[in-house]
Amino acid sequence: MHEDFWKNISNVDDHYISYFLYKEGKSLETIAIIRRMSKGEVEKDIIRCKIEQANKQNKKEEKEDELIKIISLPKKERLCYLNSMTDKEKEFLSKDIYKRYIKFKNPEDRIILIWLIGELKDESLIPFLKMELNSKNVNYRRLSCSALGKINKKETKSLLEEKLKDENSQVRQYAIKALASIGDNKTIELLKKIVLNDEKEYVRRSALDTINEIKNNI
Repeated sequence: MHEDFWKNISNVDDHYISYFLYKEGKSLETIAIIRRMSKGEVEKDIIRCKIEQANKQNKKEEKEDELIKIISLPKKERLCYLNSMTDKEKEFLSKDIYKRYIKFKNPEDRIILIWLIGELKDESLIPFLKMELNSKNVNYRRLSCSALGKINKKETKSLLEEKLKDENSQVRQYAIKALASIGDNKTIELLKKIVLNDEKEYVRRSALDTINEIKNNI
């Protein structure tokens, strides 16, 4: 399919070139460099193509395409859209994410999916967050910690405690914040070490705040 696209590139609309590079997994920044466009122009191309693709689907496929629609929305509109959904619609969306998660290779899409999992608070999607906690992508790890914090299950405490040792300071901070509601005395001891030893002041401050929150909860 990829080979056929590039063979017939002279016959496709210009904005589909950006979209196809995006489908191959290239970041917006990379596409912008390749196409000599601004990142904003690339985003417009991709959104335009996503809408065109969604519109081509028949009514039977509309629900399945809802995930693409949500991913394509700006963040504020995406949040409003989620808030307007019924519990049943959110359940369907969670099942759709479960079926299709690994098919989304583009980093920007993955980041939105991780965010969506946190907003939906569906425990069945935790395995994807667990997988992303070990990703080489810092943003995947950081946002997975945040999503686990929103899901707020004691069973994920050890996963988050493990990320307190992450090499990236933002990941450590997000893990710390996510432990505020599910941490225990063991967590407090781990956080005390961070308060004393972490190289980043904002991480130490977050650890101290979370210690106080855990103590209040206990």
